[in-house]
Amino acid sequence: LAEMLAVMYNVIVAYDSSAWETDQLMRMDADRFKEYSGGPESDQVDLSKPSSLRLLEGIPTLLFYETSSNGPTAHIVRFGKLSAIRAASNEVVFRFAEEGRFSRTVLEEFAARLDVGRFEMNRTHWAVKEGGIPGGMMEKLIPIYDIVFSFAGEDRAYVAKVARYLRTKGVKVFYDKYEQNDLWGKDLAEHFDAVYGQSGRYCVIFISAAYVKKMWTRHERRTALARALREHGEYILPARFDDTPVEGIRSTVAFISLDQLAPAKFAREIIKKLRKES
Repeated sequence: LAEMLAVMYNVIVAYDSSAWETDQLMRMDADRFKEYSGGPESDQVDLSKPSSLRLLEGIPTLLFYETSSNGPTAHIVRFGKLSAIRAASNEVVFRFAEEGRFSRTVLEEFAARLDVGRFEMNRTHWAVKEGGIPGGMMEKLIPIYDIVFSFAGEDRAYVAKVARYLRTKGVKVFYDKYEQNDLWGKDLAEHFDAVYGQSGRYCVIFISAAYVKKMWTRHERRTALARALREHGEYILPARFDDTPVEGIRSTVAFISLDQLAPAKFAREIIKKLRKES
């Protein structure tokens, strides 16, 4: 990818490990706004001139936590765009639409080109930088999904129908057949670590006798379980074709039985879950 065609980008950093864990309004102290900023483009932005804040909307934005923050998502760097930026009392409030994620190691790799220094990594602030996000960094962007699927090939006929239904309803689903071009040439072990460890709001595991025998499903499941353990939340959604025991998934975890459930009906259950948490 070529260097992103943008004259500015936002870098927004917080220490509070829950600051970016919302789809509602986000906040930054006004006295931290435009720290580590400079240049003719960013000089046009001024909190006393509300219309100038629109210059920061729709441009590339990196949202992450201070190096010393130890929350469950401290290793994630979010990429997206801002909207509805306004000054409110002693704060700047805004909305953020996430488009993908980078690992922390990618941020550190490109820190110099991003003009993000070590001290800046450890300071809650909002910087407005000149230029664009390096193209090499954008090549390492991890897409985000509402749902990621882990299943055995023997169960593909059912899973494909679920994926197809969800796609028609605008749900972002990771289903391998939809990703063939993107997966081409990638180190799959590394890529699946990112997908099952970071990319999805939920991971649906389609449990069957065939599922527990597969090498790749074992890798996917272990990565998903590691995230669930780290974040202490509902991430794994078990769906059973049969009662095969699965290493790492306790028998007390609620599941949906697929034995008599049509793919479209199961897909609608997934949509309900997504709406409940949105």
